[in-house]
Amino acid sequence: MDCMSKPPHLIRIKSKEQFDWLIDHLVTETNRASDHWHLCRGLDAACGEYLKEIESTPGFWELTIRAHQDSVVLRLARLFDPAATALSIVNFLETIHRGVTNRTRAPLGLDVAGLDTAAIRDELRIVSDRDPLVSRLLEVRNDYLAHRNHGLVSSGSFSSLPVLPEEEIQTLLSRALQIGEKYRRLYGRMLRARGLLGLEDYKRMLSLIRLGLRGWDAERIRRIIDPG
Repeated sequence: MDCMSKPPHLIRIKSKEQFDWLIDHLVTETNRASDHWHLCRGLDAACGEYLKEIESTPGFWELTIRAHQDSVVLRLARLFDPAATALSIVNFLETIHRGVTNRTRAPLGLDVAGLDTAAIRDELRIVSDRDPLVSRLLEVRNDYLAHRNHGLVSSGSFSSLPVLPEEEIQTLLSRALQIGEKYRRLYGRMLRARGLLGLEDYKRMLSLIRLGLRGWDAERIRRIIDPG
């Protein structure tokens, strides 16, 4: 990355209600990243089973998969953003840690049963931009998606652009999901279950396309056999 690693920042909150909003937003954003990733992987896997159907409209499916890939990276980068004003996991954890360890601050009910400050310190290490995976994620966001670093494309080849392997995306998403679920439970927030209703709708769509193509093929054959 072009910038030095940044220390976590405290999110200024004035009430427990505001703190609860932080949890709800982070969990919701993590779920949305997970939804895009689930759909992206599902569509990619479907390319084998529904190859003919996808090849009937290849531009649509290529752009759809690419849009979901970009959305996953952008949402993950938002969750791991080290900026001082960011509502990110690292700043969220730092807010809890300072709230329960610095007794000169009003705790706002943050010190709940089951909270482990040593565990928070461990979690801070894997969500900060000092972590190699987080650093790579932010590099892709900063130099490729949020803006395009001309130095990366000066060779005239897309091969020089930064990429995130599937296993790294899955690791980062798992970290965000596990931390979000942990603190959602600790602070008693009631949110919808993970997974958007209808995430498997693409299978029904592809099945309907298959039926349509079969019907179209059958009609074409019938006209060849019986043109009158």
